[in-house]
Amino acid sequence: MNKTIEPFIYSGEIISNTSKSYFQRAIAIIAVSKSTCQVYGSCDEDDVKVALSIFKSIGGKIKKDKNSVFLDSRHVVAAQSISVFCGESGLSTRMFGTVLTSLFLTTKLNGDKSIINREIDFSELSQLGVIVENKSKNLPIVLNGKLNYGTIDINGSDGSQLISGLLIALFSLNGDSIVNVKDLVSKPYILMTISILKAFGISVVNEEFSKFIVKGNQIPKKKEYHVEGDWSGAAFHLVGAAISGEVTIKGLNLDSLQADIAILNALILCGAQIAKEKNCITVKKDRLESFVFDATNCPDLFPSLVVLASCCNGRTKISGVNRLSNKESNRAVVLQLEFKKLGVEIEIIDNDMFILGAKKITGNKVNSHGDHRIAMALAIMASVSESSIIIENSEVVAKSYTKFYSDLEKVIS
Repeated sequence: MNKTIEPFIYSGEIISNTSKSYFQRAIAIIAVSKSTCQVYGSCDEDDVKVALSIFKSIGGKIKKDKNSVFLDSRHVVAAQSISVFCGESGLSTRMFGTVLTSLFLTTKLNGDKSIINREIDFSELSQLGVIVENKSKNLPIVLNGKLNYGTIDINGSDGSQLISGLLIALFSLNGDSIVNVKDLVSKPYILMTISILKAFGISVVNEEFSKFIVKGNQIPKKKEYHVEGDWSGAAFHLVGAAISGEVTIKGLNLDSLQADIAILNALILCGAQIAKEKNCITVKKDRLESFVFDATNCPDLFPSLVVLASCCNGRTKISGVNRLSNKESNRAVVLQLEFKKLGVEIEIIDNDMFILGAKKITGNKVNSHGDHRIAMALAIMASVSESSIIIENSEVVAKSYTKFYSDLEKVIS
């Protein structure tokens, strides 16, 4: 589906969408807890729908209300085998793939679209008794063996999602476990996992991100959980305001552990005006100076950071490019290709991306390449473009932010 965004200026306020990252983690925790919990937040995002579908497929009961969902895992029974569909969600694939091995002897994972071409490595789980049947790193993947408690060594240089799955799976087992990690990236995502486990009454000892101690036989105590607003989605609107106008976003946790709250640091560096109140933030355009930013621990910010850099005076440097190749698209290549159509030159040297602020942004037909964050970034560029931007495959925003375009309509001036 094509979406045409006419030139506009940000002006107005919106309420943040729900964090899919927190929501998916909550569903996984409840899945292994043999308990019930009312979870408040939007279930409309595709990745959340996938997590709920997995929960239902293993025997969990679901009752949806307007703004919440009641989850009941008391009838989830450990069995011989399970087959689940993970959609296009990398987090659900890695996290539930690990979590389900604590319940089933054989776990088969499948998905569609870009996830099929993304490498997903479960081989390190062999240390705790789980073997990849066909040694594949691409879906479909079959995991044989039930997860044991014990000690496991993990290389964290490719991401944190498998580790998050382990921290969630291990607390329900009959003994204590130690997860040793080297070269961990995306530390904020591990902090998110530990914080939501703590909210449910589960303790994880974090020894400087190199060693995690998880006691077994822990029982979650949470019966009600409110999912906080999503900084990943908000980042696009905050950047849009910084380059063209002003926006207020409500429903955000200003003390959030989400990695993408780091967008505020970039906005400060470039010179935007920022005003904070309780669960509310306002950003207004001011100076637009080039900046240097390391996005290694928050790679999902790359598309919004490129939007910001495109409008800054001078040459901006963003590090962490090596985190982008195994996303919904090869984001470094796609950002370079699609932003060039709008008059923005991007150079990639090793692990660094350099963006030269454009004197003018031209309208054009562009393509999301099936990547939700690319689609949102291209849409925001219309706030500074000379003519309309037409986005092919625009509907992919539903993966993480179903109401993105309707929210955009609220702040168009």
